[in-house]
Amino acid sequence: MENYWTTVILVFLLAAIPASFQYYSDVVAAYNRIAIDCGATKITWDNITTYAWETDDRYIQSGENKLVSISTTRDEMKTLRSFPSGLKNCYNLPLKTLSKYLLRAGFLYGNYDNLQKPPAFGLEVQGNSMNVTVATSLSNDTIYHEFIFTTRKKGNVDVCLVQTQVNQVPFISSLEAKAIDLENSYRFMTENVALYLQSRINYGANSSVPERFAYYVDPYFRVWKPELVPRYRNIDNGFGPITWEWTEIENDPPNVVLDSAIVATNASDSESIFLPINFREKYRVTACFILYFDVSPVQQFVEETSKLDIFIDGQLLNTTQIPRVNRRVVVSMCPVNITGGTANLTISSADNATSPPFLNAIEVYSVIGVSKAAPSSTSLSVLGTFFGLLMCSLHVFL
Repeated sequence: MENYWTTVILVFLLAAIPASFQYYSDVVAAYNRIAIDCGATKITWDNITTYAWETDDRYIQSGENKLVSISTTRDEMKTLRSFPSGLKNCYNLPLKTLSKYLLRAGFLYGNYDNLQKPPAFGLEVQGNSMNVTVATSLSNDTIYHEFIFTTRKKGNVDVCLVQTQVNQVPFISSLEAKAIDLENSYRFMTENVALYLQSRINYGANSSVPERFAYYVDPYFRVWKPELVPRYRNIDNGFGPITWEWTEIENDPPNVVLDSAIVATNASDSESIFLPINFREKYRVTACFILYFDVSPVQQFVEETSKLDIFIDGQLLNTTQIPRVNRRVVVSMCPVNITGGTANLTISSADNATSPPFLNAIEVYSVIGVSKAAPSSTSLSVLGTFFGLLMCSLHVFL
């Protein structure tokens, strides 16, 4: 009888907890992730990705909540926090020490102030060891700044919005942080290096494929931009039901991303894959290129083993074989020196192979040394290559 009443009381207490709070706690615990809807007054949800976005009042006490005046399909972009007072306003984020994090900040001006004057301002992280100038626009598209880095012995990290010009009011729309696998992800990184994202593309995918996926599809909550390249075959298996898994190779790319690809029409030199990669920085930077290959969607075009040469700006940097068995291959090329703001990636069939070159997806980063403080720039660029938006990041235990 005692157990009966204990059970009844427990059920009653659980029922008294707001459903949204209970579900939110479950989501956060399961994803080991923090997501902040800056300027929001309540938790918001993304039914497609199963994301839960919390308010930012526990991380910062200054600033003002604002609503954008344009239409947007993303709930977390409908609000923002602006900072009309003070030269520097900081979020304080508790992170797990000596851990690898993916950090992303989103900015959507949305004419929230009815001035039609999108501002530029500074973003400083970890006591100015990383800093960047953010330039916003009148576009309805969100501007994201993302990097991957290893935390230090001190867990707390300050992320500061800095007014750098008169009448240019800083703001921020969203902050995300996700602890990622220290050993199996982006292995070429060291503790004193951060990666600033230049490009992450899901080649061959059409507009029906979303940029983001649920945790069981992409455990790191990355944004994969679908892109069709008209001069090549675009192979897309379609965006249908998704399995509850990701690919067990380096960096854990989502299966749905590897289900599409671009393929050259034949294996001749004239039919190599040529892709210009644009960088925010127009000066010399050190870059890392991560290429993902999966034979599965292109089996009808390739032989038993594909052998590919990979060039950057005309220099052969890698030759890789991609067999039908163990068909998934990740090629990382780092460091690579890039000048002028654009790198030319070429993928060709090697050793007179008759199979055409192909590519499923790519990630491109610039490399930032974080041991020194970097000066601010005056345009949308990262000093030295560090686009240091230190978004928010509260570590939640899995």
